[in-house]
Amino acid sequence: MAAKLSKKELKQPDAFQSTVEVIMNYISENKTRFYAIVTAVIVSAVITFGIYMYWSYYQSSAREMYAKARNDIARNIGNPDAVRVNIKIFQELIAKYPHSWSGRMSHYHLGNLYYSIGEIDNATSEYKKFVSSYRSDKAGIKFLALTSLGYCYEAKKDLKVALEYFEKAQKSDNIGFESIGFRNIARIYEQLNDKKNALENYKKALQKTTDPSMTVFIKRKISFLS
Repeated sequence: MAAKLSKKELKQPDAFQSTVEVIMNYISENKTRFYAIVTAVIVSAVITFGIYMYWSYYQSSAREMYAKARNDIARNIGNPDAVRVNIKIFQELIAKYPHSWSGRMSHYHLGNLYYSIGEIDNATSEYKKFVSSYRSDKAGIKFLALTSLGYCYEAKKDLKVALEYFEKAQKSDNIGFESIGFRNIARIYEQLNDKKNALENYKKALQKTTDPSMTVFIKRKISFLS
């Protein structure tokens, strides 16, 4: 059963009414300040929304351009003319959307394209730009870029630098790529006539290998170096 209110309590203003009166009195006495605060809040909200809309459009446009280039690559594998066209697309994407995810990934794809046509210096430059701009790596892309840098320096016969990049790659998020990483390191040690380290890394590669043909290859290497 609801409690009865006394006459004194009925005559008193309720809390909500009192709060409203306090707010209205404050607004009345501080109109300029109140309107300035309201204006600032509205302007801030508009700016925030505008930034959000711009960034969404920015990322969406970059992804569309990126998807087009990726599709072209898939359709024209081995076509040198298509490679040149796609190089221009990725360069344009980087110029227009340098801060987008697609723009950063474009450096990696440019590296692959340059490497495919033998422009090793350009490939090296693009891979390095990608590695320096790529922070989080959950898909092993950084491993692939570091490994590609190793291939570039190996192609240039700079084996010590190649080894440095292969070792960096092996220390990155390389789940699923462990065997490849150990094989690369072993191959460089082998070229440097360091049989001990080459043998050690081929053995590690063998432990991580699931491909039957590669297992046979590595076992032959181990047998030869032993």
